[in-house]
Amino acid sequence: MRRTDLMEAIWVLMAGLWLGVMANPAVAAQAPGWPKLPGAVFALRDGNPVTPVVALDAKGRDLMAFNCAARGRSLLGRCHELFCDGGSFVATDAGTWIGMQVAKSGMFTFEATLLPAVVSPTTTGVVLAYADDQGEDAALVQDKNGLSLRLGGAQLIPLFALDAAKPVHIVIACGKNQWSAYRDGKPCGSGPLAAGGPAWGTRQLVMGAAWTGAEPWHGRMEAVAVFPKALSAGEAAAQAASSKQLRAGRKPASIIRFTGTLVRQAKTSELKDIRPYTRSLTAVEYKVEKVLAGEWKQPTITVLHWMIMDGKRLSIADREVGATVQLSVEPLNEHPELESCRRDEMTDGELVTNPFYCESEASTKDTPK
Repeated sequence: MRRTDLMEAIWVLMAGLWLGVMANPAVAAQAPGWPKLPGAVFALRDGNPVTPVVALDAKGRDLMAFNCAARGRSLLGRCHELFCDGGSFVATDAGTWIGMQVAKSGMFTFEATLLPAVVSPTTTGVVLAYADDQGEDAALVQDKNGLSLRLGGAQLIPLFALDAAKPVHIVIACGKNQWSAYRDGKPCGSGPLAAGGPAWGTRQLVMGAAWTGAEPWHGRMEAVAVFPKALSAGEAAAQAASSKQLRAGRKPASIIRFTGTLVRQAKTSELKDIRPYTRSLTAVEYKVEKVLAGEWKQPTITVLHWMIMDGKRLSIADREVGATVQLSVEPLNEHPELESCRRDEMTDGELVTNPFYCESEASTKDTPK
């Protein structure tokens, strides 16, 4: 038996065990509305906190769950969208499975909904990449000219421009001899593949930067999928419609924006003491000086800030009492993605039952130390 056949046999066995669990009504999660089309080899489910990152079988059933590891300054949103701001995400352990299926078919499709932070960046940012230390098989990149498909780490195929502050659903399909691009479900370009269909190895799927962490992309990304086939125009339109319908039911988080003064701050743990965690939140209490948006009638408010990210301590961890801030905060209970995150409480052991989460801070810029 060839090595690749043996690896796939192991994957099928593991997937069978997972599928058996998911088929049990006592533990199965409700079937998601996305992806609409069965056959995705990988899907980052939009708004599903139970199994947000999965592989699916040909009938659209859950096949295997994966982790999605954050790197650098990247965060999961409350609907499990990816916020990339100098960081990225790696679909841990999914690479082998994805590569085997694409290599078998000789075709692939990238799908995602993007909200770029900038439209004409001065440097190239990698939106998605299938790569590792040995090379890059395929990537979607954004530069000052818009979105492009990069094949083999070198061949660049321009696709289309992107709009400011406007989400766009993209489907980029590569058959054995031709590529096709779809924007919000509508065809917007196609052409031949001069070197034929792309040859994939067994690398890793990275979202928000190149495999090395270089070429970071800035923006928000969700509803990411990889198919081991080239989607048709009808299939691309169906995916765009189902993704839009899924986002339509969302409600924004409750926001309080205020100016305040730091009253006390929990001690942020040492990096060596939080392993295997590489990220940690710390509780901070502020005196509320002025409410700028939302409602808050208490004299103080407790807010959780990221103090350690990607194994690096942030400068915010060393602020002193009396520091002035302007914060936008949201109730922690409206952020299910943070439920399992590590955090440091106040030194007196007081556990705040309804803290807030710092969504943004206008007065400081935190950098790793």
